[in-house]
Amino acid sequence: KLYFTGPFTDISKTHITLKNLTFKYIVFKIKTTEPKRYCVRPNLGVIGPQQSLTVTVILQPTDDSILGCQGLHKFLVLHSVKEDIDHTKPVTSEVWASINPALIFHNKIRCFFETAEQAEERKRNEKMEVKVETLLDATKMIGDLKSRIEEVQRQNSKLTINLKDTQKRLDIALKPSQFPDLLIYITIGILGWLFAKFVM
Repeated sequence: KLYFTGPFTDISKTHITLKNLTFKYIVFKIKTTEPKRYCVRPNLGVIGPQQSLTVTVILQPTDDSILGCQGLHKFLVLHSVKEDIDHTKPVTSEVWASINPALIFHNKIRCFFETAEQAEERKRNEKMEVKVETLLDATKMIGDLKSRIEEVQRQNSKLTINLKDTQKRLDIALKPSQFPDLLIYITIGILGWLFAKFVM
């Protein structure tokens, strides 16, 4: 959406920000369904890798009847990757014409017109939407963090149980014999046999 704010008896300006998220040069061209009403600067150009460019759109003076044209005026942003372009020179119509039409992509933008009061109300609503989105994002982050904490607690509980089980097994393995008297009797018997064999 592209918003223009009155009074419309004077020129009304707005902007389009074009962002190149690729690592290649992108050529763009902007067209409109109402070329006599608008001035676009620049309407043809190139954007470097990972760069952005601001396009100024000027609505020529008119009257408040344009408020009845909501969404009817449109802009078409055409763009294509152009690897062999000399980005130090202005893009010409000939350069654009040399691009394979099958490699040209487009985005459509609709125009909306509002009074100063309507613009202020829209901006307030947008701020409220941003706050709500931020709150929802924060709530989601808290929920994710809580889930991670619970998972760590479960893992810690399992580890504690395993440690207790291991300790119990070690205690059993190292526990003295439950039949100490029997061991004593066996030991005395062996010593008596050895004494009788070698001494007597």
